[in-house]
Amino acid sequence: MMKKSMLKKTLFSLLLMIFFFTAILPMAGFDTAAFAVGPGQPDIDVMLKEYVELKAGETGNLVLTFKNNSTTTSARSLYFIPDYQNDKDRIFTEIKPVTEMPVKYLTSYDGKADIEISVTVDKFAQEGFHTLPFKLKYSYSVPEPPYSVETIVEMSVDVMIKNDKRRAKLVLESDASALATAGGIFELPVTLKNDGDFVAKDIKISLKGLSQDTFSVVSGSGKYNFDSLKGKETKTLKYSLRASSSFKTGSYPLHFSLEYTDERGNAFSEEQELWIPVSGSGGTGTVFEVLEITPSKTTVKPEDVFDVTVKVKNSGAYDSGQVKITAEGTSALLPVSQNLHIVQSIRKGETKVITFKFQPHPEAQRGGVPITIKVEPVDGNDGTAISQAISVFVDAETSGVDDPKKNIPKLIIKSYSSDPTLVNAGENFTLTMQFLNTHSTREVRNIKGSFSVTEGSNETGNVFTPVGSSNTFYIDKISPQNTAEWNVTLYTIPDAKSKTYTVTISFEYEDDLGTSHTASEIIGIPVYQPSRFEVSEISLPSDTFMGQPIYTMFEMYNLGKTEIYNVKLRVEGDFDAQPKSNYFGNFESGRVEYFELNLIPMTVGQASGRIIFQYEDASGEVHEVVKEISMNVMEMMMQDDGFPVDGPIGKPGIPGMEEHPAKSFFQSVWFYVIIGVVVVAIVVVIILIARKRKKNKEFDF
Repeated sequence: MMKKSMLKKTLFSLLLMIFFFTAILPMAGFDTAAFAVGPGQPDIDVMLKEYVELKAGETGNLVLTFKNNSTTTSARSLYFIPDYQNDKDRIFTEIKPVTEMPVKYLTSYDGKADIEISVTVDKFAQEGFHTLPFKLKYSYSVPEPPYSVETIVEMSVDVMIKNDKRRAKLVLESDASALATAGGIFELPVTLKNDGDFVAKDIKISLKGLSQDTFSVVSGSGKYNFDSLKGKETKTLKYSLRASSSFKTGSYPLHFSLEYTDERGNAFSEEQELWIPVSGSGGTGTVFEVLEITPSKTTVKPEDVFDVTVKVKNSGAYDSGQVKITAEGTSALLPVSQNLHIVQSIRKGETKVITFKFQPHPEAQRGGVPITIKVEPVDGNDGTAISQAISVFVDAETSGVDDPKKNIPKLIIKSYSSDPTLVNAGENFTLTMQFLNTHSTREVRNIKGSFSVTEGSNETGNVFTPVGSSNTFYIDKISPQNTAEWNVTLYTIPDAKSKTYTVTISFEYEDDLGTSHTASEIIGIPVYQPSRFEVSEISLPSDTFMGQPIYTMFEMYNLGKTEIYNVKLRVEGDFDAQPKSNYFGNFESGRVEYFELNLIPMTVGQASGRIIFQYEDASGEVHEVVKEISMNVMEMMMQDDGFPVDGPIGKPGIPGMEEHPAKSFFQSVWFYVIIGVVVVAIVVVIILIARKRKKNKEFDF
C-alpha cells in the first residue's frame, strides 16, 4: 500500500509541475520559452509591406511589417512612436499610427505584425527616396525580477516621394486687340499669370524705358503691387499709354520689371517685354514681326549643313497679301535650299515658320558671318518691309590670306554606321565609315588612319578588337569634295558595360603640294550588355487547405555583367499573399537577394497563379520573369470544438501558446521540457522504491 501511495504522490507532483509550466506562467505574462532556452531580447526587423509612392504636399498611408527573428523571446505591447527629431529636413510633417495601439503580441519564431501609419509629406520635398525615422516601444519577459523589461529602439524605412509641382513663375501676356497709333493714346490690358504651383509673394511690377521717343504713361504710375498670387492664378493689369509720334509702322517692345519671392523666401528679379504693334502715318494696318531666328548650330565647320528657322507674325489688324521672305548670307555661306519663300497670305495674328539651309563655303574665312532675314510685301504697298539679322561662327582654318600653305584641305568622317546598329557585348559587328575631302580644288593622298578606344577592362582589354585585320587602314587618294569608304569587323569584349563608347579616328595624309597633315575625328558606338536575372526554384506542396498560409522562400540573382533597375514582384491568380507585392530597387552585378513569402489559397480545387518578377535593363527596356504556381486546395476540415483538424497547438488567446507553422510539438522546446520532467520523476520513483526495499530487508533481518 505504501508503494502505491508514494507512486500516486509522485505522479501528482509531476502533473502539478506540467500544469505550472503550461498554464500558470503563460497566463501571468511570462515568456516560458525564455525559461527553457535562456534570456534574450527580441530581434525585430521592419520593412514596407508593399511598395508605395507618396506625393509631396499630400497625406498617404504606409503599412509597416515587423518581424521577430528571435527564436526564444516574444515582444508585447508594441507602440509606434514618430521620430521628428531625426527627420533633419522635416520631410514628413505629420506621422501618426492608424492601427490601434498597442499591438498586443509579436511572437518568436518569425512572428509578424502589421502597423498602418498615416504620413503627410512636405510640399517642398524633393523627388526621390527619403528615410522615415521612428521608434518602436515594446516589452519582453526575462527569467528573473523584474520579469518584464520595456525598451525603445530606433528604426526607419525608405519611402519614395514624387513631386511634380513647380516653383512660382510669373509671366506677362498681352491681350491687345487693336493697333496703337503713332502719337495716339491706347489702352493696354496685360495678363499676369503664375505658371507655377506655389504661391508668389510681395509682387512688384513696373514699366521700364519709358520716354517721349518710345512709350509714355498717360495716367497712373505704371506700377502694380500684389501681396500674393496663387499657383495658376491670374490678374489683369491695365495701362493707359501714349505711343511716340515718331514711330513708323511696325512692332516695338515695351519693357517690364518683375520682383517677387516664393513661399520659402527666395527672391526673384526678372525683366520681360511685350511687343506692341504701332500704325504710323500712311500705315495700312498690316504689321510684320520677326519673332525668332534660330540656327541649328551657332558654330559651324566648312563641312556642316545647318538650318536657320524663322518665325514671322502678322501683328496688324488685317490679313496681308503675298509676302516675300528671304535669307541672305555673304559669299562665305552657300544656300543648300532656296533662300526665297513667297507666302500667299499671312492672316491677322497668324505666325508662319520658314526654314532655310546653309553650308559654309569650303574656303570661308574663320570668323562670324551674318545672315539677314528680310520680310516685305510683294506689291510694295501692303505693309512695311522689316529685316533682322543673326550671325554664326565659321570654324575654318583660313584667315583671309591667299596662301596655299594655309588653305589646307581637310579630311573628315562624313558618315558612319554599325551592323547591327546596337552592338551586343561578346559579339562581332561591322563598322563602316565614309571619309570626305572637304576642299573644292585640292586633292589629298597617302592617307593612313587608325582607331583607338581609351576605355576597356582590366580582365579582357580594349572594348573593341579587330577581327582578321589590324586597327589601321590605308587609302591612296581622295579627289576634291569626293569620298572614300572603309569597313572593319570588330569584336566586343563580353564584360563591356551598356553605354556609348567613344572611338577616336586619327588621320595622317598629304595634300597636293606634298605637305603632311594630321587630323582626328570622334565617333560613338553604342554597346548593349544583355541582362541575366534568375530566380531559384520555388518549392510548394501539391495539396493544401483553403485559407491555410503556405510559407515559401526563394533567392533572386543578377547573373549578368551589368546593373538592373527597379526590381519588383507581384503575386497574381487564385492566391492572396503576404506581401502581395514588393519593391527591391536596383541590383548590381552579382547581387543575391533572399525573400520570404506566405501564399494563401483562396479557392477550392486546382488553384493556379503566378509570381511575376519585373525589372528594367540599362536601355530602359522592361523584362519579366514568371514563376507559375499550382496546387490542389481542399476545404478545411473542422472538429466538434470548432478548431480545424490541423489547428493550433495549445489554447488560443494565451500568450506564448501560439501555433508556429514551421515547428511541430515534437520539435518545440516544450517537448524536451516535458521529457526532462518525466525522466526526473521516474528517477525519483526508482530511488524511493529502492530505499524502501532496502529498509524492508533490514527490518526482516
